[in-house]
Amino acid sequence: MLRRRSIRTKLVYALTVLTMIFCFLAFSGVWGVQRYRELADSVSQQAVQIPFANDLVRTANSIRRGYGQLAEIRDQRGILGPSFLARHEIKTANAAIDGDLRHIQITLDAYATQVSTGKDDVQMLVDKSLQQQSLWEIQEALDAIRDKWGQVNLDTNDGHDRFVDRTNELVAQAESHLELIHSEMAKFSEQVNGQYDRWIWFNLVCTVTAIVLLLLLWFSFKSMVAQPFQTLLEGSRLVAAGQYGHRIDLGTSDELSELADAMNSMSTKFRDVYDRQNELNAELDEQVRQRTREVIQNEQLASVGFLAAGVAHEINNPLASIAWSAESLQSDLDDVLMAGTGIQSNPEFTEALQSNLQRIQDEAYRCKGITDGLLDFSRLGDVSRSSTDLCKLVHSVVSIVSKLGKYKCKTIRIHSDDQVHAHVNSHEIQQVILNLVTNALESVSTDGAVDVHVRTRGQSAYVGVYDDGCGMSQQVLDHLFEPFFTRRRDGTGTGLGLSITYRIVSQHHGSLTASSDGDGKGSKLELTLPVNAVTKETLSNQTNLGWEHDAKAVA
Repeated sequence: MLRRRSIRTKLVYALTVLTMIFCFLAFSGVWGVQRYRELADSVSQQAVQIPFANDLVRTANSIRRGYGQLAEIRDQRGILGPSFLARHEIKTANAAIDGDLRHIQITLDAYATQVSTGKDDVQMLVDKSLQQQSLWEIQEALDAIRDKWGQVNLDTNDGHDRFVDRTNELVAQAESHLELIHSEMAKFSEQVNGQYDRWIWFNLVCTVTAIVLLLLLWFSFKSMVAQPFQTLLEGSRLVAAGQYGHRIDLGTSDELSELADAMNSMSTKFRDVYDRQNELNAELDEQVRQRTREVIQNEQLASVGFLAAGVAHEINNPLASIAWSAESLQSDLDDVLMAGTGIQSNPEFTEALQSNLQRIQDEAYRCKGITDGLLDFSRLGDVSRSSTDLCKLVHSVVSIVSKLGKYKCKTIRIHSDDQVHAHVNSHEIQQVILNLVTNALESVSTDGAVDVHVRTRGQSAYVGVYDDGCGMSQQVLDHLFEPFFTRRRDGTGTGLGLSITYRIVSQHHGSLTASSDGDGKGSKLELTLPVNAVTKETLSNQTNLGWEHDAKAVA
């Protein structure tokens, strides 16, 4: 089967078919041109001979008419008698007949020469042998007239009649020859029409054969070359698109089939490498998640230590108040015991005792509230997410940060709606807000201010932290969220706070952008979080913005 042959064999087959088509068409064209050329040569030769035949008829009739005039002169001379005019007319008529005899002989010789010297390979309109036979008969009649012409006696009827018979025979032979030409031309016309019909049918057969061969060649090319190429191309595109399990089957045994087998082998290796890469990626992703959680926990513990340093000072105040109240109670109690009076008889002591006890209780609860807030912030919660009021988170963070000694002189203003909910992990977002607020407070001077805006924007919750501090250059903006990048003015900081913040926001499918008009012109950090839970369909259309930072953090 040709489909199983090599491409070289298929090309030889195609060239053979094309050669056959060319031969059919070339033979048809050459044969037609040859037949046309033969017809043209025959017509051209016959066109030269027809004037000779017409000239023979005309000259023979002229001889007969000339001799008829001589006969009339003879009759007139017998009636009127001989005269000078009659002799002159006889002389003129004789000269005309002599001229016609010479002319017809010259024409006959030229005609015979033309017929005898014609091309033998050219199909003549009139059969050459018939023409020569007719011309020979005309020559015999002409010879007989020439022999009798010198012996003609106008005074005897016998000689006159014999010459008239000869001239009539010559005219008859000439006219018969002309009729022969006309009849043969009519036969040739019928013959040419028949040949023309055969020629048309032959060309039609050649054309139909060529068309059939072309269709066969086109179908063979499409099924044995074009279709395998198309199948190979489509399969290559599928493999390039990642469908490494696709197999290309061309159904041939040529070079294209070898190429398809090589493509299948390569796609198999690609699939093995791809599967192995997916396994490695899954392992690396798991390691990244573990390391990221460890870094987040470490940063959170560092934040707790940072808050603990400030909260220790805050706890000292209520503890001092508790100690002072207890000392006062002890002194008053000693005085009462030494006086020997009962507590009920001393209303001032009772009132002071109640006041101090209330103060001790209030300050103790105050310490408990501070430590509860610190413990709540430091608690490592799970990764579950729920609808959380961001306004409460912001107020909680600001209430803690504003009590720290280093930030007491700085102004923090909150601009928020009544409730702004987002589907987040409250502990992680609390750390994000803490990082944003503390970074803003670090960048402002002693009398600087930080504004925190919380509101809802469509399907997203918005938190904006604006400050009028030192601002950021374009270089700082380009590297702001990179791990270990820090520009704190006091030289402290690990450079992981905003990097981890960016990572947490990305895990929540939110966005965090920073902007600044330049050094000394303040900064803006804008956080957006989804209001509702993000589904898998939404995730398929989004890009995880945190992977680059994860890779850098792992590195």
